[in-house]
Amino acid sequence: MHIIRMAYDAAGRDADRKALFEAHRAHLRSGLARVVQSGPLFATDGAGAKAGALVVFDVEDIAEVERFSAADPYVVNGVYDRIEILRWDKTIG
Repeated sequence: MHIIRMAYDAAGRDADRKALFEAHRAHLRSGLARVVQSGPLFATDGAGAKAGALVVFDVEDIAEVERFSAADPYVVNGVYDRIEILRWDKTIG
């Protein structure tokens, strides 16, 4: 099943985000959950500021993504303000 994680950046955490980037990236590539796609999200207000990130998983159950997300260095260190984990039914692609 496909699960998405929408993570929204916490204000004022740019230095932490930069310091933890390589650890976050390694976690996404760790194989602890099957990541299909991932990438940053940007505001559409003309300024194009980074707003968060989207990760698409292909997993057996949502608990796998919840565990994976809880161990993400960005989550552990409060780089994200809010996280949503949702089932996604792919219809095209």
